[in-house]
Amino acid sequence: LWVDPVFVLRGATSPVTAVSFLLPPEGDKVYKIAAGTQDGRLLIWNLKTKCVVQEWSANCSSSIQWIYSEAAQQLWTHQRHGYVQLWDLTFPSPEVKVQFDISDYLGFSQSHFTILDNGSRLLAIPGPGQEGVSVWDVDSNYKICSLLPPHTTNRGSLMQARYVKVARKVALVVAYESGHISLWNWNEKNIMSEVDVNESPICLTYDDESRMGIIGTTSEKVYIFNISSNLIISVVKHLFITNGGVSSCVVRLDGKIFVTGGWDSRVRIFSAKRYKPLAVLQYHKKTVECLAYSTSDVEHFGCGLLLAAGSSDNSISLWNIFNS
Repeated sequence: LWVDPVFVLRGATSPVTAVSFLLPPEGDKVYKIAAGTQDGRLLIWNLKTKCVVQEWSANCSSSIQWIYSEAAQQLWTHQRHGYVQLWDLTFPSPEVKVQFDISDYLGFSQSHFTILDNGSRLLAIPGPGQEGVSVWDVDSNYKICSLLPPHTTNRGSLMQARYVKVARKVALVVAYESGHISLWNWNEKNIMSEVDVNESPICLTYDDESRMGIIGTTSEKVYIFNISSNLIISVVKHLFITNGGVSSCVVRLDGKIFVTGGWDSRVRIFSAKRYKPLAVLQYHKKTVECLAYSTSDVEHFGCGLLLAAGSSDNSISLWNIFNS
């Protein structure tokens, strides 16, 4: 299947390492996208004009690992070996509202954000050390707990951590360098279940509705896992891709499609129902570092959810595909 991107965003001067569509004001369509780069810069494009409308530097020159749009005019960012910060975008030069120090963790794990049923806003932040992950209550600026694996020696470093919602419970899926994928009860600081994929995981995503998760690794294998209502995590399938190394993965909001971004510069699209490959998108010249789907139609790009792929070639490709 040969398809061209609907547009390519330029303006970054180093590899694009994080990307996210910004939530619009209530009632509006999505019309902005944000990206973070390897040299610690943040950019926002207006998708109507296709121009950069805000650009600023985070505190230091290390890479932006994660960005997340919690609300219109607010943006979470995670800068490697630096800070997790919440930015107020209402100012021409965005200002920090909340900040958490993560300088003792040297790895590439992202942070993650969730809201509990009672309204509490939680962050999962890498550290302490290289194998721990901490749960923070954002509003009270209180560290609820730090989760350290019971056998530090055979787990290696923390690779990714992500909140999941299963049967009205919020748990934390944590991927370790050893290949162990652990489902933590962060309230009681224990592992409820785990599985070992025997590969080093690079990226991790999960869809709460379908209970399907994706793990990309350094090898040719992509793992599909699910979490049962009694909180048992299990691998249901693994897929082989042509060239090893998956740096990013995302599930579309409707749960019908998942996408991987590869070290080989390709974007691969799969059916979530049958786990079958649907398309390989070739545009970028270097690694596809990050992926994001819009949560609604995007102004000026037709119907359907838009896929953004950020690359080490300093560009972001936008794709409108399989939106029937």
